[in-house]
Amino acid sequence: MQVSIMKRRSIALIGFRATGKSTVGEILAARLGWSFIDMDRRLVGDAGCDIAAWVELHGWGAFRRAESGLLEVLRLRPNLVIATGGGIVLDRQNREALRRDFFTVWLKASRQTIGTRLNSDPDSPLSRPPLSNLAPEEEIAKILSEREPLYSKVADMAIDTEEKLPAQIVAEITGSPIFTEF
Repeated sequence: MQVSIMKRRSIALIGFRATGKSTVGEILAARLGWSFIDMDRRLVGDAGCDIAAWVELHGWGAFRRAESGLLEVLRLRPNLVIATGGGIVLDRQNREALRRDFFTVWLKASRQTIGTRLNSDPDSPLSRPPLSNLAPEEEIAKILSEREPLYSKVADMAIDTEEKLPAQIVAEITGSPIFTEF
C-alpha cells in the first residue's frame, strides 16, 4: 500500500557507496533547517570502531542488523535528513520503512565514477570495507546490478550525480515538483 508523500516526515538519501549521500545530506539538511544524520557515522560512533573493524570482528550480518535497528529509531523522528548506508535496501523491512516513512532520494553514479571516488578517498578502506572477494571494479559492477532494482523500488526520485556539485543536487531535489508535495 502506497502512503502519501505528505504523511512522510523525513528524507532518506539512498544509493551505492561514493554517490554523495553524506555530502548532499549535510547541505540539504542545512538548507531545510533540519537535523542531519549519517547512519554509518552514527553506527561507528556507537560501536567505537570503524566499519572495517566491525565487519572483521562481527561480520556484515551484525552490521546490517545494527543498521536496521537504527533505521527503526530514525523513522520516528520528524524533520530529519539521513544518509543511509549503501546496503540499507537489502532488508525487506528497511525497504518498507523507507517507502512508508521517508521521502526517499536515490543518488546515482556510474561504475567508473564510483570507482574513481572510492580510489581517491583515503578513508575508504576503513569506512567502506570490501563487500566480496572480487576485484574492486568487479565488486562495484556485481553489487550495483544486485542493488539497483532495490534502490529503484523504494525511491521517490532518482538523481544522477555525475559531474554535479552537491549544491546542484540539493537544488534539483528541492526544486522537484514531487518534493514540493512533500
